[in-house]
Amino acid sequence: MRYKSKRQEGKKELIWPYILMALMLFLGIIFGVMATKVLQQDQRSELTAYLESYFNFVGRNDALQRANSSLLKEALNLNLLKTTLPIVMASLSLVGMPLIAIIGFLRGFIVGFGGAFLIREMQWRGGMVFLAGLLPQNIFLIPGLVILGGAAIILSMAIISALWGSRRQPLKRELQEFFGRTAVGLLVILLGCFMEAYVTPGFLRLLVRL
Repeated sequence: MRYKSKRQEGKKELIWPYILMALMLFLGIIFGVMATKVLQQDQRSELTAYLESYFNFVGRNDALQRANSSLLKEALNLNLLKTTLPIVMASLSLVGMPLIAIIGFLRGFIVGFGGAFLIREMQWRGGMVFLAGLLPQNIFLIPGLVILGGAAIILSMAIISALWGSRRQPLKRELQEFFGRTAVGLLVILLGCFMEAYVTPGFLRLLVRL
């Protein structure tokens, strides 16, 4: 009975960091949606003009061949260098959990703001653009970030416990589990990056031609 109870407690300890990361992403999306309501008219006009120029570019026959590599670089830069790397670095610090939560919130904010702006300004066409241009890659990116963020929080808490002397066991097992889960999260995020660079532009091109 004690062994079973310990296993249940271990499962609860393992799950809550992933729930926290998912919650921060969700809160970020909510606040991103709310932020579109406070945009000034000139800001809306600039963003709308940018979207129109992007759609015109995507609709050109030679656009996809020239854009794929640059889109992949931008996706890797945002999702690996500006998101994944800071999460991994934060997991090694004493304030890892709040930093990781903030990063998750900001990524959710970007998704919520982008989707809400499209729908608010372009109505049904914006909804179609959201389904074709933002949703496909985020089907992979958001779960990947949840996996990565949850694993980073678990490692950060284990490091804090070791430093404060509340545990004497070495961190070898936690590090192995962290690298394993991080590898899974990175793989899912990379799939999202390739989706954003090579699949999403094709969906948008079909949408522009409708």
